[in-house]
Amino acid sequence: MSQTFFSILPLAIASAISVTSILLFLAILVSADNQVRNGFAFITGGVIMCAIITIFVLFPFLKSSSGAPVNYTLHAVIDFGLAAVCLLIVFITILHWNKPAKPREGAASGGFFKYLMLGALIRLVSANAVPPFIGAVKDVSMAQLSFINNIILSAAIILIAMSTIILPYLLFLFNKQRALKLIAPVSDFLKRNKNIINTVMLLLVMAYLTFHGVMHLNGK
Repeated sequence: MSQTFFSILPLAIASAISVTSILLFLAILVSADNQVRNGFAFITGGVIMCAIITIFVLFPFLKSSSGAPVNYTLHAVIDFGLAAVCLLIVFITILHWNKPAKPREGAASGGFFKYLMLGALIRLVSANAVPPFIGAVKDVSMAQLSFINNIILSAAIILIAMSTIILPYLLFLFNKQRALKLIAPVSDFLKRNKNIINTVMLLLVMAYLTFHGVMHLNGK
């Protein structure tokens, strides 16, 4: 199981770098009221969506591969497909690189359910985070581990994918003043370098998935 974990770790880390999600969450923490409640709802929604994606990706592979040899060709095709999606997103990002970003206001007010749905939706539409997340979960299914180990690794992927939101939330809970001091410079940095960060991460993920695809074609 440890070998599988370290093989999916780069993809899991890449899925955590969702600049849009981070910026929106930081806006929630500096909003006028209910930061703790709304932040928790946003995280919960993200975790739920990650779990739903995991089930949809993991279950078909587990069902089809039970007692059967690994279909390396199928896994290679999926890796190449996810790599192609990453490349497409890079092209779209480059096309819109110099277009001025629309001004964003702070997080709007709303109840727990609103932020729950917002957290889930943002996680689902994070174009640069979803491909590596799917790739990581798919590789877990390919490892043909026990049911418990599949659950453990899938939970680890979700925790890592959400870590860039969970860690600021924990800091906010235990040291609110320090968290608020860090939010402004971090937000400014992410806003200025959003396209660069997304592009670099997508290119790295594309290269990693392509390498994995070639390895799968060679039966590894």
